[in-house]
Amino acid sequence: MRIFLFLCSVLSLLLAAHKFSLAEPSGQYKGALFFLLMGIQLLITGALIAEHRESQTHKSPPSAEKKDDKEAGVSRVNVSKEQEKES
Repeated sequence: MRIFLFLCSVLSLLLAAHKFSLAEPSGQYKGALFFLLMGIQLLITGALIAEHRESQTHKSPPSAEKKDDKEAGVSRVNVSKEQEKES
């Protein structure tokens, strides 16, 4: 998704540059400004999505480790109960 947004952003910025070069003699920059703003918005959106996904991937492994710790704790309790029964 973020790669698609970055590619659309680049395309929009290239169109804006082309429109600015065409609009320079006439002074009508509305189309060029539209593409420029769209390109900037797409670039920011892609960066925010990338940052959000990175923060989500960094948060996931600790929760898996906590589950492993809980399972290890349960197995330790079971082992200690078995040892008490044997003695």
